[in-house]
Amino acid sequence: MHPVARHSRQLGFTLIEIMVGCVIGVVGLLVIFQTLSVWNRHTQTTMTGGEADVAGSLAIFNIERDLRLGGYGFGTADPATMGCTVSGTDTSSSRTFTFALSPIEIVVGAGGAPDQINVLYGNSAFFATGEHVISSTATTKFLTRRNGFKQGDVAVMAGNAGASAASATCTLIQVTDTSDPDGFTIGHTTAAFSSYYAASGAAAAAAPFNAASGTGTTYDSGTLFNLGPQPRRNTWAIANGRVLQRTDLIFGTAPFDIAEGVINLKAEYGYDTDGNLRIADTEWTTTPPTDWTRVLAIRVAVLVRSSQFEQSSDAGASAAGGAVTTVAPTWGNGDADHTFLMTDVDGSNDSHDATQAVADNWRYYRYRVYEKVIPLRNMIWGVAP
Repeated sequence: MHPVARHSRQLGFTLIEIMVGCVIGVVGLLVIFQTLSVWNRHTQTTMTGGEADVAGSLAIFNIERDLRLGGYGFGTADPATMGCTVSGTDTSSSRTFTFALSPIEIVVGAGGAPDQINVLYGNSAFFATGEHVISSTATTKFLTRRNGFKQGDVAVMAGNAGASAASATCTLIQVTDTSDPDGFTIGHTTAAFSSYYAASGAAAAAAPFNAASGTGTTYDSGTLFNLGPQPRRNTWAIANGRVLQRTDLIFGTAPFDIAEGVINLKAEYGYDTDGNLRIADTEWTTTPPTDWTRVLAIRVAVLVRSSQFEQSSDAGASAAGGAVTTVAPTWGNGDADHTFLMTDVDGSNDSHDATQAVADNWRYYRYRVYEKVIPLRNMIWGVAP
């Protein structure tokens, strides 16, 4: 027999098979990267949307908490006193300042720019509000009742009022002495004193709000309003076009950042014109009130912008409809007077349209409005019969 010849054949991939495999691999990678790109875009939208929600919630919560305190300590002031200009001096920082004796003051932004909200309230824990002043000197006040006034309390002396609204002369003072045995007299000198609220053993210190130039007015009559040891006259405003800040005037604190991404702030008084104890749509106004007994609430709205630049489609910069926001957000009743002014992201006048997908175009960002109606409980409860 002759042996059978065996021819071995080497097995493997042909060049064509390798090229087909490469093509399939490249297509798979493209699909994966495209999926990741879409997923990443949606993830960033979700994350920045969450950040905007947090910023809006923080903004409206803090504003509401502050405004609900408005008027505490002076809610019983009569029309001739409410709204008077209070003169104050802070010797610790060599400042002089003024503010209105009003629970809320809305400073309307020109041409739709963000408003500024000023809120004033005290923090006395002894439920002492306004006490009538029978007689006074430059450094003492004789009251109908001294109970509730403690050394260290900051107070507003309002007197010599005329017939018109807010005509009283008002001065900020600080109580330094309640030791007079008559039980009715308080002192407010520039001498060092020991505060009722200071820690045990603390050294005596001068009252910063009792500069001679700020306490020299003598009143024939009037009312002394107790604002407690740490009153606040806070200002809420938008800084740098996107940061909500709070600043206290009385103690001169530096601006404190509350929330980023807040680009507009608007507010209105709820003025009960017809006296039915309800605020109709037509009774919301930015006009400063002349009768605070009719102001039942404040309506506040903040506009928050997401930091994510995005489009509603992948059509590209030149395709119409690529913007995610095409209509300016509204608040309140949504009419033209309650439409937010929209500007370029850098704060300049709007210079783009919905087809221009550039980072400065406000239409390529998402927005949310946070709105709240806040009752002025200290004014509602504190109005004298």
